[in-house]
Amino acid sequence: MFSVTEGIPPGFTPAQWFNLQHVQYPKMKASSDNAYCDRRMRRINKHLPLCKSFNSFLDYPLNRVIRVCFQRNANCSNPTYTNCHNSTTAVTVTQCRLTGGTYPTCSYSGRAKQAYFVVACRRPLRADHSTSPLLPTHLDRT
Repeated sequence: MFSVTEGIPPGFTPAQWFNLQHVQYPKMKASSDNAYCDRRMRRINKHLPLCKSFNSFLDYPLNRVIRVCFQRNANCSNPTYTNCHNSTTAVTVTQCRLTGGTYPTCSYSGRAKQAYFVVACRRPLRADHSTSPLLPTHLDRT
């Protein structure tokens, strides 16, 4: 279990940034979990711009991740958030850990596992164009 928080880049709402950072469904094909992480993390790092040290991707449809927001409230490991919710299904989570390089040539090791996840949710902003009363904005832990 590990979490890293960077700021939300300009042009994204918290929900949009969550989706880009953490939801990949169906999982993109790659020759290995390391190659998967190298490719997926390039999309994230270009918005920061830096080599993010750690990130997790959920291989789970966004509409099902949103449904987790309507589970009973749970404790958040990050004290910045108070509105966390536990998934009731274990999903494939690919964890990407920085192993070297400097931006923009970052290298990652990847590891896929089955895990439950915890998300923090909040009301969507107008720019989210969502009809859901809550959207995930933070992956608290897996």
